[in-house]
Amino acid sequence: MTWTRRGIAAALPPGLLGACATLQSAGPPIVSVNLLDAEIPPAPPPTDMALLETAFDEARRMTVPVYVDRKGPYPFVVDTGANRTVVSRELAGACSLPLAGRADVHGIAGVEPADLARVDRLRVGSVFSSGLELPVLPRTRLGADGLLGVDIFKNRVVRLDFAANRFEISASGRGMELGGRPTDTRIKDTQAPVRVPAQYRFGQLVILDAEVGGVKVAAFIDSGSQVTVGNRALREAAVRARPELAVRLAPVPLISATGQTARGEFATLPPVRLGGLAIHEVLGVFADLHIFDLWKLNDRPALLVGVDVLRHFQDVTLDFGRKQVAFAPRAPGQRLKRPS
Repeated sequence: MTWTRRGIAAALPPGLLGACATLQSAGPPIVSVNLLDAEIPPAPPPTDMALLETAFDEARRMTVPVYVDRKGPYPFVVDTGANRTVVSRELAGACSLPLAGRADVHGIAGVEPADLARVDRLRVGSVFSSGLELPVLPRTRLGADGLLGVDIFKNRVVRLDFAANRFEISASGRGMELGGRPTDTRIKDTQAPVRVPAQYRFGQLVILDAEVGGVKVAAFIDSGSQVTVGNRALREAAVRARPELAVRLAPVPLISATGQTARGEFATLPPVRLGGLAIHEVLGVFADLHIFDLWKLNDRPALLVGVDVLRHFQDVTLDFGRKQVAFAPRAPGQRLKRPS
C-alpha cells in the first residue's frame, strides 16, 4: 500500500497526508515557527467575518475558494498543519506570480528546495492578507491549487463546520465566540461544545490535554492531513500499555508533499481523547517522521490529528488569538452535508 498526496492505494480509503510545511530562505531568513522557534508576524484583523460554502477534495479535506491577486477563485485546502500558505505551480503560472527566491520546505519525510512566489493580495471571503512570499509545489502533490496555512489564521478564529459544509473566519474576540472558560473535564454524554486550551508550538495550535490509549500526548491539529499520525515514542508507549497492539501493526510507505518517502505502521489506534471527548476506532499510522525530528519530539509522545478525526465532530473551532479549540459533537444520527 502507498499513500500519496493524491490518495491511498489498495485497501485504504483515498486520502492525503498533511504537508506540515516549514521554510528557511537561502537569503534573508523567512520566519518559521517550526524551524526558528519564532512567531510569524500576525496578519491584520479582518473588518468583517467571512462565511464561505466549502467543498471537499479526494481526501475529504475541507477546501475553500481563495482569490490570488484578484484572480480566481481557486480551491485551497484548509491546512492548520502548515505554518505557511502554499500555492501550486500551476496556479503560480496562471496568475503570473513573480518569483521571490528559493526556500527549503520541510515536510513529513524530509526537506526539498522550492521556488517562492510573491503574492500581493490573497483573499478568503472578506479577509485579506498582503505582501506574501509563498512556496510553490506541484498541484499533484498538494491535491488542490493551494494550502491555506496558519500564517493566514494568525490572531483569527476559524470554524470548520463539517455538518453544514461551511468555513468561517473572523478576528479573534469578534464575530464567532467560543465563550466560557476552557475545560479539561472528562468524557461527558453531552451535545454542548467542549472547549480545550491549547498552546503555540512550532507555529501550530497544540492540545496538551490529550491522550491515546491512556498515554498523554501533544496533539497537533492538522486539518490538511487525511490520516492521523503518531510518533515512535507514542508507538512504544501504546504498545507497553496494550501489548496486543503490536501484532496488529502493518507496514505502509508514506509519500509527502515534498516527494520523499517514509515508512510507517498502520493500525487501529487505541481511543483518542481530546479534552473532554473521546474518539474510538481511529485508523492511524505510527511513523518516524522528519517533522517530529524537526520539532524535537522524538522522546515525547506526539500526534498529528488529521481530518479523519476532526470529521467525527459537527464542527471544530480554532481560536488562534485566545489559544483555544472547541469541538462540537454531532447530534445522534446526524450526517454530513454533501458538497454541491
